[in-house]
Amino acid sequence: MTQATPRRRRALSLAVVALALVAGCAPNRLLHQHANPEYVGKPFKRVLVVAVTHENVLGRVFEDRMVALLGQRGIKGVPAYSTLGTSGAADEATLRRVIAETGVDGMLIARTTSVDVSTVTSPGYTVTVGYGWGGFYGYYAGVWQTSYVPPQTTVSGPTRTVSETRLFDARTGALAWSGMIGTTDRDGESDDAASVQQYVGIVFDAMARDGII
Repeated sequence: MTQATPRRRRALSLAVVALALVAGCAPNRLLHQHANPEYVGKPFKRVLVVAVTHENVLGRVFEDRMVALLGQRGIKGVPAYSTLGTSGAADEATLRRVIAETGVDGMLIARTTSVDVSTVTSPGYTVTVGYGWGGFYGYYAGVWQTSYVPPQTTVSGPTRTVSETRLFDARTGALAWSGMIGTTDRDGESDDAASVQQYVGIVFDAMARDGII
């Protein structure tokens, strides 16, 4: 049991950041995407990019990659770690101050909605977080409060993850776009950083097809 614990710890860390593995052994597909018609064809100019995670290195990879891709379309991206730090959730006052200081008009948040494992040494489990429809801050704060589950048992078999990215209007809190991706990680052997970058590409391409960015 002790030898297998790091594998479960690793699987949960990746899930919390909402970064589903996409290379070879971890098939990944876009499950759902929805664009608010009011924002189609009206791209944001500056976007705060937030990866909700306790795995800081992978969170930075996600944010940096998304910022780079946004820049290719003339959109200024601001990685959350550069303004909010990496110590966890910021309170609402701090978040609104950062939005005002950076002048962003959009806020993109990535996180996990569920993690399922096929077999465990104790009964199976699912990690679920609420959807938080009350604007971007309620969504952001709610995810930090509920998304992390410490390792307690051994994972055996594939880990199935559903992750979500939402793009909000930072000025009004309105939801502009959302997308969900399902992933199966069968053996956990992929390179994490490369997989994160591929995942970001899938989300970015979906937003581009919908005319949001």
